[in-house]
Amino acid sequence: MIRWVLFSTLATGLFLGLYLLLFRRDRWLQLSRVYLLFTLAFSLAYPLVTLPRLSMPAFVAPAPGDSNEPESLILSQLQPIEVMPSADGSPSGMGVWSIVYLSGLALTLALLLVRVIRTQMALARLTGSPKRSMKAERSVEARLHLVDDNTPPCSFFNHIIIGTRDLDDEQLQCILAHEELHVRQRHTLDVLAMRVMCCIAWFNPFAWLMLKELRAVHEYLADGAVVASHGREGYLGLLYREATGIGYGHITNNFHSINIKKRIAMMNKQKTRFGAWKLLAVLPVAALLLTVGCKPATTDKTVEDENNQELVAQEANEPQGEVFNEVDEMPEYPGGTEELYKYLGSNITYPEQAKNDGIQGRVFVTFVVERDGSITNAQVLRGIGGGCDEEALRVVNAMPKWTPGKKEGEVVRVQYNLPVIFKLQ
Repeated sequence: MIRWVLFSTLATGLFLGLYLLLFRRDRWLQLSRVYLLFTLAFSLAYPLVTLPRLSMPAFVAPAPGDSNEPESLILSQLQPIEVMPSADGSPSGMGVWSIVYLSGLALTLALLLVRVIRTQMALARLTGSPKRSMKAERSVEARLHLVDDNTPPCSFFNHIIIGTRDLDDEQLQCILAHEELHVRQRHTLDVLAMRVMCCIAWFNPFAWLMLKELRAVHEYLADGAVVASHGREGYLGLLYREATGIGYGHITNNFHSINIKKRIAMMNKQKTRFGAWKLLAVLPVAALLLTVGCKPATTDKTVEDENNQELVAQEANEPQGEVFNEVDEMPEYPGGTEELYKYLGSNITYPEQAKNDGIQGRVFVTFVVERDGSITNAQVLRGIGGGCDEEALRVVNAMPKWTPGKKEGEVVRVQYNLPVIFKLQ
């Protein structure tokens, strides 16, 4: 959980900074609209993606019960020891941070639902107001509500609400063109999708700033449509007139919701010639985030340093240091298998990172029982990450001396494999 929070916040901040630097002052508005929606979705999703490991395993542990392998290499020679998180009063491995996050998510989603319901109720109260379909007059199906008061113009899905008091016909047509653009391009869906993502990332201030930028882009698009069809001078006067008022809430597209000065400045800008090429700047940022932020694969994890593996193999095959896989008497933990289970169960601690990320599975550890019973060359054959591999190695390396194995009556070095299961409750 903590890992996802950190990486998603970092990515959102980077993408927002890139937007402010390259796109905010450019009139590639549709590109900006797609950029804001896509990059926020990417920031929330990429830390959950699992990428395969690039390193090739030097040795793949055989499957349990494979009768073609020597007995010492059969990983099921011992029943795997299961390690579970200690009982801390939290449900199913959920930590305090998980509970805090889910509480914030529930609260923000509830507030969004309340706003949607309030908007629907406001629309229901307008059933007695004059309304008509715009489909015959314009290129989009919309429900137009004309209210005899000073209600600021706004739109929600295909509903357009306009307070007609003190508006002449020309001003009304400008407002209709503005709100029609919101309806035609389905800006309400953009806002709701962004609001849901902001609820998921309620802890992330950059996500809420992206929502603000998206709403500004919507207004710039609608302003451009009005200027193209009705001219600039009359529309600028209308913007000043509508600069104050109270709308139906932050999930509607409000006519006056963005700073007038910024809107006028944007109307005076032109598209830069190479504006679309700025999008290429996103690619290296996304690639970097995928490299450092994606979860590594949790299967077939092996020793990654091939040089060290070759050195270990050379030492193991020396005439006086040969490591055997098949012997007459297998090494034994002091007191037997039952005592080995007690040792592992009482000494292995479920890593906090694995609990927070929901990681569970088998870790296969291989080690050499020396002639004097000491443990050497402990390595992970297969791992799951999240700190589980390191914890299993730590406990194996700390084991007391074993009873060494024997071959033809002589004490020899023996390769031994031990499975450990990390399992969430």
